[in-house]
Amino acid sequence: MSRFSAGVLAFAALAAGLPQSFGGGGGSSSGAPIVDLFSTVHRGALDANSTYYSFDNIPYAEPPVGLFRFRQPLPKLTINRTVNDGSVTKICPQANPAWFGISVPFMIETITGQPLPPPTGPPPGPPPPDPRVSEDCLYLDIKTPKGVFDASPKLKKLPVLVWIHGGGFAGGSKSDINPAGLISKGFENGKPGFVYIGINYRLGLFGFPPRGPFDFDVATNAGLLDQRFALNWIKDNIDKFGGDPDKVTVFGESAGASSIAAQLAAYGGNNGVAPFERAILQSPAIRPATDAAVYAEVWQKFKTAANVLSMAHARLLSTTQLQALNAQVAGSASFAHFNFGPNVDGFFFPDDLARSLARGKVDKTVEVIVGYNGWEGLLFTDPRVQDNTAFKALFQDLMPSTSAAKINQLATTVYPEDFSGAQPYTTQSQRLTLALGEGLVNCNAFATHLGYGNQTRAYLYDLFPAIHAADVGYSFYNTGAVDSFSGMPLDPTVAAFWQGWITDFAVSGSQAGSTATLLPKYTSAGKTLKVRTGGNVLGDDPARNARCRFWVDGLYA
Repeated sequence: MSRFSAGVLAFAALAAGLPQSFGGGGGSSSGAPIVDLFSTVHRGALDANSTYYSFDNIPYAEPPVGLFRFRQPLPKLTINRTVNDGSVTKICPQANPAWFGISVPFMIETITGQPLPPPTGPPPGPPPPDPRVSEDCLYLDIKTPKGVFDASPKLKKLPVLVWIHGGGFAGGSKSDINPAGLISKGFENGKPGFVYIGINYRLGLFGFPPRGPFDFDVATNAGLLDQRFALNWIKDNIDKFGGDPDKVTVFGESAGASSIAAQLAAYGGNNGVAPFERAILQSPAIRPATDAAVYAEVWQKFKTAANVLSMAHARLLSTTQLQALNAQVAGSASFAHFNFGPNVDGFFFPDDLARSLARGKVDKTVEVIVGYNGWEGLLFTDPRVQDNTAFKALFQDLMPSTSAAKINQLATTVYPEDFSGAQPYTTQSQRLTLALGEGLVNCNAFATHLGYGNQTRAYLYDLFPAIHAADVGYSFYNTGAVDSFSGMPLDPTVAAFWQGWITDFAVSGSQAGSTATLLPKYTSAGKTLKVRTGGNVLGDDPARNARCRFWVDGLYA
């Protein structure tokens, strides 16, 4: 927020012919509400059903460009009094690993039981540049019920639901998701609704820059610091949009869920409370056994690719050069990881995230729901792994600081090469899929339960195909939506239940009457709600097993 006085800002508003509704819900001569945040001014746009206003593309920090690259986010000090109608969308620079080109076709073939048809014609060229991509990308979207501005009396102190997108910390944005279907759930049965927010945060090289030996000013977890900054911005400003700063729920899937885990475990759980009260972690994907040495290797990869001696030198490169390096280094990642990502930095992360979760080094004031899907590992599976040597090599690449003895234990004791039917797999690919699903996702959910003394609530999304991210379609279901992989219609009954517990949790937590209570407390018995075709079943968590004990304890022993 600007440190200029209100008088100076009022003068600037008068000079620009703007309404002087500083800090409030404001008005507008055109009928659309205006919210003045001092440094910026924003006009809402009414949705097609006239139920909520969208205040999109609100900057929550200074642009992290030029000398601000690779550093912690800074407060928004630059003043721009032009009314922002939210129509110009920006997203952070994107990248994808090349292994997606192998794993995704294998996943689709496994789900459908049919080989993909051979390509016809010449291979497609690279996609055209996305005009939305910019290093200046620290923006958020706010969707707030119409009654906050139009009702009499005006609605206020509404619950706040914040979405943190996934994408492996390499891709994705706040604009990937249309939240209209979820928002509409908040208005059912005469309910007043809630305030929905989606946020951008820096990704890849820009959000998780490696650090050379003398790069003391580089924030290697800048993307997570962006999230923290945005969440604190929400605490400070959401009342201007009708939200209650003391009733914030965050939810996210995959990297979004592990982002939330990171916020819960930030600073070793010893730097005050997290800037939210409730959290929903959907499939928290975390690279296991990540220590400082792992990111030292990423620095060497980047240093070689960029031909630089320090990140101070890299900071002087052009946006085009840095985006190319981002794509190159992220694209070359070995199977099941992305090179850039959360790392032990001795500041935000004093220890490996999964280990911090399991050992309870978290903010325990937050009410938590955590779950995962039945077939998480399929997206990350390399079908070329067909023997024990390749199996061990993949995990050695995934966890380069792990000793050969631990890798051997993983391959011989935890996931033995036994296809007799005595194990939960009968082929090499099934073995790898299970090991990656548990190591990257399922056991992180288990670790979270342990860290919260088994007082979390739990689910297992087990609707076919139950692959990684399959539940997102239900979280944001809109009438007539189809599954993004199979093309089959999503079940509206399941969607009503799924969106119901999410919104009830945001509004009421686990109070009596909230459908979130249908998700059981985990307890020492390891109870979870298995969401399945034909009806939900209360049962035991499959991740509460000896294999997950290896991932949360034995790997680090």
